[in-house]
Amino acid sequence: MSDEIILEKLADTDLEDVSGGVTRNMRAAFAVMRGDYGNGTERMIRLENAGYDSQAVQGLVNDYLKYANVAQDVINGKYGNGEARMIALRRAGYPAEVVQNLVNNLLL
Repeated sequence: MSDEIILEKLADTDLEDVSGGVTRNMRAAFAVMRGDYGNGTERMIRLENAGYDSQAVQGLVNDYLKYANVAQDVINGKYGNGEARMIALRRAGYPAEVVQNLVNNLLL
């Protein structure tokens, strides 16, 4: 799935309503990666002023940059499902909960 398709999907405000804001934070994370919020302290201030939890958004940015390929592999079924997926991710050396959180954010 291309970044453009992901961004389009994340822009769906109906999903925001049912996701408890997770989709909103992921959309902000992509905006951060585009450079829309600047860097460093400026980024944190601009995110907070826009109503975001800057640490939550930055966490999603960091996870995406580090584990995007693994998350896509999970989405494609490479690591199985349920507990078997968590075990397979850990055996491969990945933080299973972090990767699963990223997958959940990408699929919303």
